[in-house]
Amino acid sequence: MPWKGEAGFTFPEMLVVLLVVSVMTVLAFPGFGPVKDAVAKNMLINQLERDLYFAQADAIARQTNVYIKFYQPNNTYTIYESRQNAFLAKRKLPDDVKMLSNGSTLSSCMIGPDGNVSQFGTLYFQAGGNKIKLVTHIGSGRFYVEE
Repeated sequence: MPWKGEAGFTFPEMLVVLLVVSVMTVLAFPGFGPVKDAVAKNMLINQLERDLYFAQADAIARQTNVYIKFYQPNNTYTIYESRQNAFLAKRKLPDDVKMLSNGSTLSSCMIGPDGNVSQFGTLYFQAGGNKIKLVTHIGSGRFYVEE
């Protein structure tokens, strides 16, 4: 209950405050672009590394072949096991991440029961303004993802 002589905020005062808050919000959003690109890049690298290590561990644990296939037109990749023909992972990359065909030499590979990768090559991704590459080494079971 307002006291005598006390008044709340007037409608024009509230409009001015809302206008100032709106302008500050609009000016702050362009600064989030680089942050969004960095987050997309880090998420791609982390997810891809986790999936590849998971595929390698599954191949060794089950003593079977695990296949990794990259589908550039669909911007997806799948990981599946040969014995049960079961999919271990199906991933669609975020809209701001693209697989690049230019310079890429890797479209699929197999990880054997010993953990070794069957095919060497490089696959490039574009995440925001960053170029990321996945490199596999034949026979050594090594791969890495880097900017």
